[in-house]
Order: sequence, then structure tokens, then C-alpha cells
Amino acid sequence: MNALGMPAQAPWQSGMAGGESVHGFGDGLVGTITHPAAGAPRRDAALVLFNAGMVQRSGPHRGSVQLARALAARGFAVLRFDQSGLGDSAVSTKATGNRRSEELAAAIDLLAAETGARRFVVGGICSAADNAFRLAANGPRIDGLLMLDGLAYRNVGWWLRHLPPRLRPRKLWHWWRRRGSDADMANFRDFPTRAEAVAQMRAMAGRGMRMLFVYTGGAYRYFNHAGQFSASLGPGARSPHVWLAYWRDCDHTFYRARDRERLQALVGDWLEREFGA
Repeated sequence: MNALGMPAQAPWQSGMAGGESVHGFGDGLVGTITHPAAGAPRRDAALVLFNAGMVQRSGPHRGSVQLARALAARGFAVLRFDQSGLGDSAVSTKATGNRRSEELAAAIDLLAAETGARRFVVGGICSAADNAFRLAANGPRIDGLLMLDGLAYRNVGWWLRHLPPRLRPRKLWHWWRRRGSDADMANFRDFPTRAEAVAQMRAMAGRGMRMLFVYTGGAYRYFNHAGQFSASLGPGARSPHVWLAYWRDCDHTFYRARDRERLQALVGDWLEREFGA
């Protein structure tokens, strides 16, 4: 039995090797480790997935669960955990500015102890990507970064692609009437300033951090072309250690099963290339 009174190992599919274990750790945190499947290559790298917004660690449409299991089949352990005050994790007893860093440190310690991992990748979708970027930029124990609809910044190119189709009197009138009412994802995100992000990208690339950025059509309000990536995030975005995918036909939450499967294949290929040895 683990700290939550649950079985230490719970099979996640009948007849399939490997399994999942639920853990209480850190300051009231709860997470699930998906262990590598039996017979899969043994990897020394593991992935930490943050939960996004108010969504529990299962992820939108259980996408985090499915991603973890797909990666476990390739030999990578994955920890999905609820940050404090979300999902099954209790509200933190520490009101400090380092709370998120301390939670990540506890997650890494747990993964290392349970799986023997020595290299760690952090990431997630939307606000989880925002947290991962901030922590990876300041985390010496982080070797990789997975960003799903992560940060980006509108530039001249974004406006040149966005405005011309809308420069018609009727469309302008409708836009004027409903201005301020449209939900804009970027307005609810905690991005650093562009100058800070450029400096952080340069620093992470400079120390050899492996990074995968995936943008979907759901991020259109602030990202609408693959060429915007390096224009937004500077020379660090052009590092050979950085992968970029722009899936305009995919929605923000990877609602369609085929998009979730495509994501699983991409992340798995990236991990094997960068951390497979």
C-alpha cells in the first residue's frame, strides 16, 4: 500500500505488462506514475506532466493518460501529478514564491526513487506548458521541455496574416460590435515578457536542453504560422536541439482521437531521438 492507502501497483490494461502506481508526495501532492512496459527498452529519462488549468492530471479527453501509456510502451516512465490545490492534491501549506519549484523538485525526487531515472523532461499543455517553461528555465535538473500550445508572441507577420481576410466593411462592423467579448487564450496566460522569453530560450538552448514545441490551430489568436516561432523566441528557437510542429488542423485540446495518436507518435519519436540512448 502507498501513502494514500492504495495498491502500489495498479494494472492499467488487462493483460498488458507495466502498470501505474499512485503516490502521495511533497506537500500534499498526488500523482500517478506510468511505468515502462515489460520488455520495453530501459530508459534513464522520464517525463513529468503538469495538469493544465483546472483539469485533473488525466488531461483534456484523458490525453495525458493516453500519452503516458504510449510513452511507457517505448520504455519511458511518466509522472502525471496535480499541482497543489488542484485535482486530488491538497492546498499547499506554504505560501512561498518557490512553491512550484518545490513541487517539481519533489516530483523529480519521486520519479528518481521509483524508476531510477536520471534525466528529466517537463511539460504539458496550455498553462501547464507555461509553468514548465518557467521552471525549466531556472531548473538545473531539467534536461528536456515539452510545450503543447505554449508561449508565443504576435509579431508583424501574425498581423499580416490575420488582418487582410477581415478588412471588409461588414466584417469590421461585426468585429467592432463584439470587440472585447471574444475569448482570447493569450489574455488568460502567464507569459513572461518577450525579452525575458528570448533570453530564457537562449540560455536553455545554450546548455543543450532538448525542446519540443507543438502549436495547434487552437492557438491561432497568438500563433498562426511556423515562421512566427523563431521570430517570437529569438535565436534559441533555431537551436538544433529544438523541434517544432505546427498543426493548424488540430484543436487546442486534441479532441479527435487521431490527433492524440499523432501527438503520441511525435512525442515518442522525439524522446527516442533525444533521450533514447
